[in-house]
Amino acid sequence: MKRQELLDNIKEVLQRDNELTEDMYLDKIEEWDSLGIIVISELYEQLFSCIIPSEELIKCIKVSDLINLGEIDDEIQ
Repeated sequence: MKRQELLDNIKEVLQRDNELTEDMYLDKIEEWDSLGIIVISELYEQLFSCIIPSEELIKCIKVSDLINLGEIDDEIQ
């Protein structure tokens, strides 16, 4: 999976209408809340068959950090 594809998936599950870029700070994204953390966790489980603990997601600062978590599986290019 390419980085842009994952970015598009993240935007979709967060139900974000506005643009989403890798350099955006998560705390500035209205949709990034406790529900957002849950849906991102479910997305990674669905896409990569891996469970990312919420503690790891909370450590993410930018959207790029979320994308980099997918590199655990070495499928993100």
